[in-house]
Amino acid sequence: MRTWFVTPALALIACSGSSGSIGPAPSNPGVQIEEATTYEGDAYVPADGELVFTETASGTQFNFAGQAFDGALADDKVQLAVLPGMAAFWFAWSTHHPGARVWNNGVNNDGQLIAADATCGVPCDEIIGACFGGRDCIPSIDSPRWTTTDDQEGLDYLVDEDRILGIARGGAARAYPLDTLWTHEIVNDTWGDWDFSVTYCPLTGSGILADGNQAGLDMEFGVSGNLFNSNLVMYDRNTQSLYGQMRMVGIQGERLGQPLEVAGLIDTTWGEWRRMYPQTEVLHRRHAAGYPYGDYREDDADTFIINNPRPDGKYPNKSYAIGLIAGGETVIWAFEELQAELGSVGIVEDNVGGLPVLVAYDATGPSAVVFSRLRDGQTLSFEQVP
Repeated sequence: MRTWFVTPALALIACSGSSGSIGPAPSNPGVQIEEATTYEGDAYVPADGELVFTETASGTQFNFAGQAFDGALADDKVQLAVLPGMAAFWFAWSTHHPGARVWNNGVNNDGQLIAADATCGVPCDEIIGACFGGRDCIPSIDSPRWTTTDDQEGLDYLVDEDRILGIARGGAARAYPLDTLWTHEIVNDTWGDWDFSVTYCPLTGSGILADGNQAGLDMEFGVSGNLFNSNLVMYDRNTQSLYGQMRMVGIQGERLGQPLEVAGLIDTTWGEWRRMYPQTEVLHRRHAAGYPYGDYREDDADTFIINNPRPDGKYPNKSYAIGLIAGGETVIWAFEELQAELGSVGIVEDNVGGLPVLVAYDATGPSAVVFSRLRDGQTLSFEQVP
């Protein structure tokens, strides 16, 4: 079992100076405009009981991957844009994004702020060194090895209930099992001419996909050895800047206050991903190691280190929620709220910072995906198929 260590001596590794009280950390505008594209190959047809939703104007049916599979828009192979919605434990959303709107349940940690000053985008003394060895104490995967669903030997460590982070692009797909990300946390990857990093924090249950080009700068990420509010603090190996993964913004160094450019990433189960993308690539078992944190995922009382602000008590700490930052606004959809409103599967239409979105939910994972409702400058409307 891998162990994080927090000691008073390590607490000052990250930076010097005291926290300010001048207001919230630099804002992250998030995704601005994303529109539907097209997919290649064949869309999967949902089985009985799986989510199907219909675009009301054309009657076209869509699957959980956001692909039109039956109707007029299916002829055009319309693919709804997957937005960079991030699934994470509720306590993590609660402590990293106070003031966010919670769907159907008011405001998260209303009145709370995360302070910033000229040195750090969060309180400097709360960026805590927590891993002996400092930077790269948890090694990223920089040369990932891949296999396909045809290679049973390379996939024998996965079962349908295992969770993965998945991306789909140009008719192809890749899956990053948590069995690997629990012990490596970052995969620096290249797909064609696209460089990017898939990052996951096992303590907050959060994953993001960071573009390898940030505002014209080539970036590669590593584990800094620090935490903020129990969350992974990454560092860019080129500028040495620190980034709060869940804040998705530079919190110290040259990139202080600069938001991360992120792309759509789906947190779901291996079985669901394989049904959607049967020819997906997946990280080879040589990278896997198993879960190193005992009963942490189920223990609501254990959030590892003291969080500031404290978690909002709206939901159990380790329940899941998915959130999106767009147009300067943050909205969180708690899985408990989605389950209560929708049942086992369903959709929610919403608007985040002026961007019309659709949240698709499936309780069997549980999984949720946030899509843009824009296509060719028009806003699409949807309803669930009973």
